[in-house]
Amino acid sequence: MIRSWKNYLFLLLFFLNLSGLSAQEKYPQDYFAPPLDITLYSSGTFGELRGNHFHSGLDIKTQGRVGLPILAAAEGSIVRIKVSPYGFGRALYLKHPNGYTTVYAHLHEFAPEIEAYVVSEMRRKQSNEVDLFPPAAKFYFKQGEEIAKGGNSGGSGGPHLHFEIRDSRTENIINPLLFGLKVEDHRPPEIGPMQVYYFKDGQPAGQKEYSLLNRGEGKYELSGNGIIEAEEELSFGLYAIDKQDKTSNRNGIYELKLFVGDNLEHHFKMETFAFAKTRYINAHIDYGLKECCSRSSHRLYLEPGNKLSTYPARAAAGHIKFDRDTIVPIRIEASDVAGNSSVLSFDLHYQKSSSLEATADLASEANSDINLVEVHYNLPEVLNGEDYELGFKAGSFYRDYKIEIRKEHINGTYSPLFNFGDRSIPVQRYFDIKLRLNHLPKGVSPSKLFIASYRDGVYDDYEGGYYQNGWISTRTRQLGQFAIAADTLAPSITASGFSNGSTIKKGTTVVVRVKDDISGVEKYNAWVDEVWVPIYYDAKTDRLLLKTEYWPEAKDSKQVLKLRVEDDRNNQSEEIWELFVS
Repeated sequence: MIRSWKNYLFLLLFFLNLSGLSAQEKYPQDYFAPPLDITLYSSGTFGELRGNHFHSGLDIKTQGRVGLPILAAAEGSIVRIKVSPYGFGRALYLKHPNGYTTVYAHLHEFAPEIEAYVVSEMRRKQSNEVDLFPPAAKFYFKQGEEIAKGGNSGGSGGPHLHFEIRDSRTENIINPLLFGLKVEDHRPPEIGPMQVYYFKDGQPAGQKEYSLLNRGEGKYELSGNGIIEAEEELSFGLYAIDKQDKTSNRNGIYELKLFVGDNLEHHFKMETFAFAKTRYINAHIDYGLKECCSRSSHRLYLEPGNKLSTYPARAAAGHIKFDRDTIVPIRIEASDVAGNSSVLSFDLHYQKSSSLEATADLASEANSDINLVEVHYNLPEVLNGEDYELGFKAGSFYRDYKIEIRKEHINGTYSPLFNFGDRSIPVQRYFDIKLRLNHLPKGVSPSKLFIASYRDGVYDDYEGGYYQNGWISTRTRQLGQFAIAADTLAPSITASGFSNGSTIKKGTTVVVRVKDDISGVEKYNAWVDEVWVPIYYDAKTDRLLLKTEYWPEAKDSKQVLKLRVEDDRNNQSEEIWELFVS
């Protein structure tokens, strides 16, 4: 028993000591080398606020060029290779003996031995999009060896390297700048404007925006008299960005702290997070502000359904409330990884105030023309009518909401236009949506029907779906307007820089533009002289890229290229060209 207590005490002291370490002290500082042999400048930081996700790595500039050598940050084996027209595009995952895995994304091409393996697997599977897990140690690299060329593939907005460091065991992503990689940064974050959120009986009652005055050297003040007056509980939100040396990119911050008096009431820290939790960014930010005004502001309180792990446990505060006629000092600190900080200080005055102005967050229940249905963040919900059904899982929302349901008739759809809530309400989990078909259009196959989302009655996006017994069903993760529509148009195919009978040089890349404005390009395959050949689809530019070095050898200089493209509703286009390859 004594030995057991000694072991328990040792483990307790160990973990207490570990929790007191700074983030940099937790991670090896000299194990990983820079993945590029150039001065590192960042165009995106770890944890930066992006659409529906936190940025999961460090975006390193590649001097605006494609083709810079990408180097292994440490010795290890390639454990995953992915090729996709979206997201990371061409990506490599390199596992290291010290328990970490580095990720290299938006690549142009892989090292020759990896490229040959990928093309071989594409041919074997006859698939242009692959997710490969090569045998252990098949591709082993030493630190500093070239593993790829930098590029602009996938969802990249310009040539750069997306670089990640992950815990190999948990797959949790860790801020790469905590491992000793040097990106010069002597500039404090820029903050403002600030939101004040008002609550009554724990429910949102409105919000108000305050502009800030920059006094220099990271010091900020409220405009006006520097006092916020309140008579109910409240909390805050803050817009904050960071700019590093010699760049103008509006990067994300590392840390936010809210002090009420001397107490740390809320703490956000972008040290690490689980990839599976990244969509909870929509609970962290003011989602309504982003939807209306394209601005991502950090909430300095937790929504009930927020499951992010980026808040130290002792500072996961809720709303702030004090006795009447109390003046309380408030301090908000924003910091970057380099330790540069900006501070906003002001006083909070609790008093009865008839001049308080707040913008209402919820529609008035007194309006009898609005059908409001309550949904709960921690319960499953089924909402249905004679021509619709919605099925929400528990955890679909971050707090309880009252959503509006109504319908109207518009031209060009095969159901009424349904209004299910508002896009300013974020949804975490996919929910089921079923709409009843008014009538089956003459000459239109049910396979061409789908559910579309709309904005102000105008078609906005494709949600997909399938037909069964007079209903169209799909899944989505947004509220708003929906109706049944049809896609009967095949994708367009346009040769770029060549035509039938053209002469092209062996070793060049043939470019074909494809476009589908409704359900989107889903399948694309090419054959040269009836032999399947790999293609890379650059979805952001609507281009198919065919490297002639992967084409079969011709019996003479003439080769026949056949291309077939299909959208998500199975509408198909095909083109054939006779080309002379020299």
